[in-house]
Amino acid sequence: MLFLSWFDWITPTNPGAALFFGILFTVILGITVWVETKRFRTVMVTTLAGFAVTGIGVAILNAIGFYS
Repeated sequence: MLFLSWFDWITPTNPGAALFFGILFTVILGITVWVETKRFRTVMVTTLAGFAVTGIGVAILNAIGFYS
């Protein structure tokens, strides 16, 4: 279940909030890269790398008990 607090963008309090803000920041980064480069491949690499880092980071933090 996704419960967001106003301070979740600083330190997420649950995995859902971490995924939400990670994906949100990744999309913003992808848009910024598109505006700067206008190269679809660069945008896709940046966006997919951001999704991967977000997913792996949340999985590791959840595995070590950060969110409990």
